Amino acid sequence: MARPSFFRMFDLLITSTNPGMKRSRWTHDGVEFERERHSFSSSRHGIVIEIFTLSRPGRRGWSLMVTKEYWWAGPEATPFKNLRWARPLGGQRSDLFDWLRAQEAALERSLSLEMPGDQAEANSQSMHADNSGPSSLTWSSDDHEDEDE
Repeated sequence: MARPSFFRMFDLLITSTNPGMKRSRWTHDGVEFERERHSFSSSRHGIVIEIFTLSRPGRRGWSLMVTKEYWWAGPEATPFKNLRWARPLGGQRSDLFDWLRAQEAALERSLSLEMPGDQAEANSQSMHADNSGPSSLTWSSDDHEDEDE
């Protein structure tokens, strides 16, 4: 089965560990999650920024920040840009990636139980994250769709 993108996997992890986003802080599998939400809107435009900080305390601890931005404009609040990025903030990246891979495997097992095999494979994308590069590794995804391009 192909693996989901990092952000798809992250969204599944967040919604499965905090259904309905009712808590701003929670713990899952030894990792502390914190969610902050900032927003602004006017009659012409608006933005929401969600910041997730994941922290694993202890001797082999690490931290990760994931940020999502949603922009919209006009009286109909038409979405025009979504930007997502993630960056390790501290600790050994190999420990962070080991934890993420374990979460990905658990989500894949869960999804394969919910979906028939062919449909599960058709609905997933490849997740690529290399933990052997510089410590400033950042994942990003810009879902911006520009009609002029």
